[in-house]
Amino acid sequence: MSGTFRLSSISALSSSPYTGAHKASLLGQLWIAKLTWPARVLALVHNMQGFFDALEGPVNPVRMFDHKRMAPVTLSGGSEPWSDGTFFTDGSGWSDGYAPALIAAVAQGGRILVMEGLPASTECFRRGDLIGVQGYLYELKFGVTANASGEAAVTVQPGMRVGAAIGDPVTLYRPTVPMRLASDSEAAINRTFDWGEPFSLTFVEDIP
Repeated sequence: MSGTFRLSSISALSSSPYTGAHKASLLGQLWIAKLTWPARVLALVHNMQGFFDALEGPVNPVRMFDHKRMAPVTLSGGSEPWSDGTFFTDGSGWSDGYAPALIAAVAQGGRILVMEGLPASTECFRRGDLIGVQGYLYELKFGVTANASGEAAVTVQPGMRVGAAIGDPVTLYRPTVPMRLASDSEAAINRTFDWGEPFSLTFVEDIP
Protein backbone atom coordinates (compact mmCIF):
# COMPACT_ATOMS: atom_id res chain seq x y z
CA MET A 1 0.00 0.00 0.00
CA SER A 2 1.22 3.51 -0.82
CA GLY A 3 -0.20 7.01 -0.57
CA THR A 4 -0.41 10.05 1.67
CA PHE A 5 -1.65 10.58 5.22
CA ARG A 6 -1.49 14.24 6.10
CA LEU A 7 -3.03 17.11 7.98
CA SER A 8 -4.77 19.36 5.46
CA SER A 9 -5.33 23.05 6.20
CA ILE A 10 -8.50 24.95 5.31
CA SER A 11 -7.72 28.63 4.84
CA ALA A 12 -9.23 31.82 3.47
CA LEU A 13 -7.30 34.41 1.47
CA SER A 14 -8.51 38.00 1.25
CA SER A 15 -7.07 41.06 -0.53
CA SER A 16 -7.29 44.70 0.44
CA PRO A 17 -9.12 46.74 -2.24
CA TYR A 18 -6.89 49.72 -1.34
CA THR A 19 -3.38 48.31 -1.07
CA GLY A 20 -3.72 44.89 -2.70
CA ALA A 21 -2.14 43.31 0.36
CA HIS A 22 -3.10 39.69 0.99
CA LYS A 23 -4.15 38.22 4.30
CA ALA A 24 -4.52 34.50 4.95
CA SER A 25 -6.56 33.07 7.83
CA LEU A 26 -6.55 29.48 9.02
CA LEU A 27 -10.12 28.20 9.35
CA GLY A 28 -9.32 24.66 10.41
CA GLN A 29 -7.38 21.49 9.79
CA LEU A 30 -8.40 17.89 9.15
CA TRP A 31 -6.70 14.59 8.42
CA ILE A 32 -6.89 13.28 4.86
CA ALA A 33 -5.62 9.89 3.71
CA LYS A 34 -5.25 9.03 0.02
CA LEU A 35 -4.19 5.39 -0.24
CA THR A 36 -3.50 3.06 -3.16
CA TRP A 37 -3.57 -0.73 -2.99
CA PRO A 38 -1.72 -2.90 -5.54
CA ALA A 39 -3.30 -5.70 -7.57
CA ARG A 40 -4.52 -8.60 -5.45
CA VAL A 41 -5.94 -12.06 -5.97
CA LEU A 42 -9.74 -12.17 -6.07
CA ALA A 43 -10.11 -13.91 -2.71
CA LEU A 44 -8.52 -10.92 -0.98
CA VAL A 45 -10.33 -8.40 -3.16
CA HIS A 46 -13.74 -9.87 -2.35
CA ASN A 47 -13.02 -9.58 1.38
CA MET A 48 -11.84 -5.98 1.01
CA GLN A 49 -14.79 -5.07 -1.21
CA GLY A 50 -17.18 -6.42 1.42
CA PHE A 51 -15.47 -4.39 4.14
CA PHE A 52 -15.56 -1.16 2.15
CA ASP A 53 -19.18 -1.74 1.11
CA ALA A 54 -20.10 -2.15 4.79
CA LEU A 55 -18.88 1.41 5.38
CA GLU A 56 -21.82 2.52 3.21
CA GLY A 57 -19.90 5.32 1.58
CA PRO A 58 -19.17 8.10 4.08
CA VAL A 59 -21.90 6.93 6.50
CA ASN A 60 -19.87 4.72 8.84
CA PRO A 61 -16.47 5.80 10.21
CA VAL A 62 -13.43 3.56 10.51
CA ARG A 63 -10.37 4.07 12.70
CA MET A 64 -7.12 4.55 10.80
CA PHE A 65 -3.46 5.20 11.57
CA ASP A 66 -0.53 6.41 9.51
CA HIS A 67 1.28 3.18 8.65
CA LYS A 68 4.51 5.10 8.03
CA ARG A 69 4.43 6.97 11.36
CA MET A 70 3.30 4.29 13.77
CA ALA A 71 5.32 5.59 16.74
CA PRO A 72 7.80 8.35 17.66
CA VAL A 73 11.19 7.15 16.47
CA THR A 74 13.06 8.24 19.58
CA LEU A 75 10.77 6.31 21.95
CA SER A 76 9.93 3.23 19.94
CA GLY A 77 13.24 1.40 19.89
CA GLY A 78 12.11 0.31 16.43
CA SER A 79 15.29 1.22 14.58
CA GLU A 80 17.26 -1.86 15.66
CA PRO A 81 17.50 -4.69 13.10
CA TRP A 82 17.21 -8.40 13.83
CA SER A 83 20.38 -10.42 14.35
CA ASP A 84 20.72 -11.02 10.60
CA GLY A 85 20.47 -7.28 9.88
CA THR A 86 17.00 -7.39 8.34
CA PHE A 87 13.93 -5.28 9.06
CA PHE A 88 10.18 -5.70 8.63
CA THR A 89 8.79 -4.77 5.21
CA ASP A 90 7.66 -1.38 6.57
CA GLY A 91 11.25 -0.55 7.52
CA SER A 92 10.81 -1.03 11.29
CA GLY A 93 12.78 -3.38 13.50
CA TRP A 94 12.27 -4.98 16.89
CA SER A 95 11.02 -2.84 19.75
CA ASP A 96 11.58 -2.89 23.50
CA GLY A 97 8.19 -1.26 24.05
CA TYR A 98 6.70 2.20 24.28
CA ALA A 99 7.08 4.55 27.19
CA PRO A 100 3.87 5.23 29.13
CA ALA A 101 2.85 8.88 29.05
CA LEU A 102 0.07 10.87 30.71
CA ILE A 103 -1.35 14.38 30.32
CA ALA A 104 -0.08 16.67 33.10
CA ALA A 105 -1.58 19.95 31.81
CA VAL A 106 -3.28 21.54 28.80
CA ALA A 107 -2.66 25.15 27.76
CA GLN A 108 -3.31 27.74 25.02
CA GLY A 109 -6.67 26.45 23.91
CA GLY A 110 -5.56 22.85 23.54
CA ARG A 111 -2.51 23.62 21.43
CA ILE A 112 0.09 22.82 24.12
CA LEU A 113 0.09 19.60 26.12
CA VAL A 114 2.37 18.90 29.05
CA MET A 115 3.17 15.20 29.24
CA GLU A 116 4.71 13.24 32.10
CA GLY A 117 6.14 9.75 32.46
CA LEU A 118 8.68 10.20 29.66
CA PRO A 119 12.36 9.17 29.82
CA ALA A 120 14.15 11.83 31.88
CA SER A 121 16.49 14.25 30.10
CA THR A 122 15.93 12.49 26.79
CA GLU A 123 14.92 13.64 23.32
CA CYS A 124 11.41 12.19 23.21
CA PHE A 125 9.78 13.57 20.08
CA ARG A 126 10.74 15.00 16.74
CA ARG A 127 8.77 17.40 14.59
CA GLY A 128 6.12 15.47 12.68
CA ASP A 129 5.69 12.69 15.23
CA LEU A 130 2.11 11.61 15.94
CA ILE A 131 0.36 11.05 19.26
CA GLY A 132 -3.18 10.14 20.21
CA VAL A 133 -5.36 11.62 22.97
CA GLN A 134 -8.97 10.62 23.66
CA GLY A 135 -9.14 8.74 20.38
CA TYR A 136 -7.95 11.59 18.14
CA LEU A 137 -4.72 12.15 16.26
CA TYR A 138 -2.29 15.04 16.67
CA GLU A 139 0.96 16.01 14.98
CA LEU A 140 3.83 17.62 16.88
CA LYS A 141 4.99 20.95 15.49
CA PHE A 142 8.40 20.82 17.20
CA GLY A 143 10.80 18.27 18.61
CA VAL A 144 11.17 18.26 22.39
CA THR A 145 13.42 16.89 25.13
CA ALA A 146 11.96 15.82 28.46
CA ASN A 147 13.28 17.49 31.61
CA ALA A 148 14.90 15.69 34.54
CA SER A 149 11.44 14.81 35.89
CA GLY A 150 10.34 13.16 32.64
CA GLU A 151 8.01 16.00 31.65
CA ALA A 152 7.79 17.75 28.28
CA ALA A 153 5.54 20.41 26.76
CA VAL A 154 4.54 19.65 23.18
CA THR A 155 2.77 21.87 20.66
CA VAL A 156 0.20 19.96 18.63
CA GLN A 157 -1.86 20.49 15.53
CA PRO A 158 -4.77 20.57 15.07
CA GLY A 159 -6.07 21.94 18.36
CA MET A 160 -7.67 19.40 20.70
CA ARG A 161 -10.79 17.85 19.15
CA VAL A 162 -12.21 16.94 22.56
CA GLY A 163 -11.30 18.02 26.07
CA ALA A 164 -8.34 16.35 27.77
CA ALA A 165 -7.96 16.02 31.52
CA ILE A 166 -4.95 15.59 33.77
CA GLY A 167 -4.07 11.93 33.94
CA ASP A 168 -5.45 11.02 30.51
CA PRO A 169 -3.17 8.53 28.72
CA VAL A 170 -1.29 9.50 25.56
CA THR A 171 -1.20 6.89 22.80
CA LEU A 172 2.27 6.62 21.28
CA TYR A 173 1.98 3.39 19.29
CA ARG A 174 -0.40 3.43 16.32
CA PRO A 175 -2.49 6.41 17.41
CA THR A 176 -5.71 6.37 15.40
CA VAL A 177 -8.27 8.83 14.14
CA PRO A 178 -11.88 8.20 13.02
CA MET A 179 -12.21 8.70 9.26
CA ARG A 180 -14.89 8.30 6.58
CA LEU A 181 -14.76 7.59 2.88
CA ALA A 182 -14.73 10.88 1.00
CA SER A 183 -17.76 10.01 -1.16
CA ASP A 184 -20.26 7.33 -2.19
CA SER A 185 -18.25 6.66 -5.34
CA GLU A 186 -15.19 5.40 -3.45
CA ALA A 187 -14.22 1.72 -3.16
CA ALA A 188 -15.18 0.59 -6.67
CA ILE A 189 -12.59 -2.15 -7.28
CA ASN A 190 -12.27 -3.22 -10.90
CA ARG A 191 -11.90 -6.99 -11.24
CA THR A 192 -10.61 -9.15 -14.09
CA PHE A 193 -11.01 -12.92 -14.42
CA ASP A 194 -8.77 -13.75 -11.46
CA TRP A 195 -7.30 -10.47 -10.19
CA GLY A 196 -8.44 -7.26 -8.61
CA GLU A 197 -6.75 -4.30 -10.27
CA PRO A 198 -4.99 -1.55 -8.26
CA PHE A 199 -7.41 0.90 -6.65
CA SER A 200 -7.26 4.09 -4.60
CA LEU A 201 -9.42 5.43 -1.77
CA THR A 202 -9.68 8.82 -0.10
CA PHE A 203 -10.64 9.12 3.57
CA VAL A 204 -11.36 12.33 5.52
CA GLU A 205 -11.38 12.85 9.27
CA ASP A 206 -14.69 12.45 11.11
CA ILE A 207 -14.56 15.65 13.17
CA PRO A 208 -16.80 15.71 16.27
